[in-house]
Amino acid sequence: MIVGYARVSTNHQDTELQLISLRAAGCEIVYEEKASGRNANRPILKSVIANLAAGDELVLWKLDRMGRNTLHVLLLFQKLVEKGVYLRSITDAVDVRSASGRYNFRNILSAAQYESDLNSERTKAGLAAAKLKGHFAGRIAKLSQSDWYRAKLMLKAGISRKSIAREFNIGLSTVYKYLPVNH
Repeated sequence: MIVGYARVSTNHQDTELQLISLRAAGCEIVYEEKASGRNANRPILKSVIANLAAGDELVLWKLDRMGRNTLHVLLLFQKLVEKGVYLRSITDAVDVRSASGRYNFRNILSAAQYESDLNSERTKAGLAAAKLKGHFAGRIAKLSQSDWYRAKLMLKAGISRKSIAREFNIGLSTVYKYLPVNH
């Protein structure tokens, strides 16, 4: 049986191109998953691999759909080899039935890991540069220090946290975070 696996990282992405390619490649069944490639816990992929049998073929649109971590992908590949399942990647032109296919598989995995590492380094460098300029990651605080001081005074004056949340148009959990009960 020829089985396809398509994955995207977020709900804002779709698998349409992957699905079209997998069906054109002869996949009889295609499974889809929305999960980060860095996340090793992908239940659909685990289920697909568990249900494949000797002689089956797992087809991917691209090798990085299996994951971004080289070690994790190699371990998954080892499971496939042990079960007698073939692996094919459409866009990477990899078919592990041949020595060159296995060689290309390992090279492409190394390149994908390198790309992932570079992206991570660039992100960290960008965050560090922004921090030096006084910019911080995350959402801009809705309330200033003086707003929180005023909220604290309101609380001391007997105004409820719920009323404070309404007054500043913030969530009640935010009020409890900055003005805890033992405060």
